[in-house]
Amino acid sequence: MKSPHWDPHLASALDDLREVEGHVKAPPRVEAAVLAAWDRTHAARTVSPSRQRWQRVAAVAAALTISLGLAQLGRALQQTVRTPALEANSNDTLLLVGEPILRGEPVRVVRMRIPASTLVGLGVRAGSGVAQVDVDVIVGEDGVARAIRVGM
Repeated sequence: MKSPHWDPHLASALDDLREVEGHVKAPPRVEAAVLAAWDRTHAARTVSPSRQRWQRVAAVAAALTISLGLAQLGRALQQTVRTPALEANSNDTLLLVGEPILRGEPVRVVRMRIPASTLVGLGVRAGSGVAQVDVDVIVGEDGVARAIRVGM
């Protein structure tokens, strides 16, 4: 029982005490009293069968209520998160991404040509037979895209 936090003399004194007192046993009546007190405080609690039945019914009802609530919440989240796929056939397709542009914030318009398949990730369907799409990206002062205009 050596510990760097202890005084070495105290540790050796405790070791000696453990050796001297190690053979001492509690009298049988004390041991029986301690075990009886333990059994009284830790006795198995019996629950009536009707109470168990009602507890199970309540648990099933709670689980059913929670699962229905979560299913309804999931449907609501899917409807709000799901963006309709826009048809990018006109020059009017504008996607707002990121934060709004602040008044007086300097912005840049970056024009680029990207593969039409890239637009699928943004929820935009390119016209059939189109391989490349022209897009204008409005970039804020912090370098983050604020809006994308898709042109054919």
